[in-house]
Amino acid sequence: MMIEVGQLVREVRASAVRVIEDELDWEHLPHVHAFAFESIALNHADRNGWDARVVLRGGQALRMTVTLDADRLGYCNRTFDEEGYEIGRTTCRTLPAGDERTTMRLRFFVPDHPGLDIAAAGEFYATLWNQLIDEDEPKMIHRARALKEGAKLHKSRRQVALADGSIIDVPLACPHQGLPLDCEPDAHGVMICPWHGYRFDARTGQCLSGQISGWTNRAAGALD
Repeated sequence: MMIEVGQLVREVRASAVRVIEDELDWEHLPHVHAFAFESIALNHADRNGWDARVVLRGGQALRMTVTLDADRLGYCNRTFDEEGYEIGRTTCRTLPAGDERTTMRLRFFVPDHPGLDIAAAGEFYATLWNQLIDEDEPKMIHRARALKEGAKLHKSRRQVALADGSIIDVPLACPHQGLPLDCEPDAHGVMICPWHGYRFDARTGQCLSGQISGWTNRAAGALD
């Protein structure tokens, strides 16, 4: 039986739509939340949620599922051990709190067992989710800006230096979701997006990991 061990109320500077979009975004976990997640492998995803195998820092493997509420204003995040037993559950309801502000009301549940320290379990989950939300909030804010600015943002460029000393123009925003592409090319001229880990050839803009089309580089200083 799962019992409630704590709650958390957080206000974020993003709309409820962005909050729900962020929870559906399974890909960002090992990149934005590298303190907790080492890797993720998707089993299934659709507009109502996802199911994946995650590996935590330290090597523990779990199954994680996210299911949206019917009105798409909340969700349930559940984790299971490798034997299929549920070991944690977080529910969230969102409440608009003004222009681009949302109140998140989270509740935490764990299996009841003899010797369970409810206060300690509640503190663990509250601390964990506070850090997750702290790291997600900038992503949600950048995403809202990208949607508002559209093509104008995607045409903006900056210059970076490659290992051979050549200077090239690259986008300010990742072509995936318009989030800041504020990484630098490595020794091989590869840029790795800090939000989702997509890899780009800085010279050509080709997405080396294959998920999206990337960008086109015509010449240093040119705009697409």
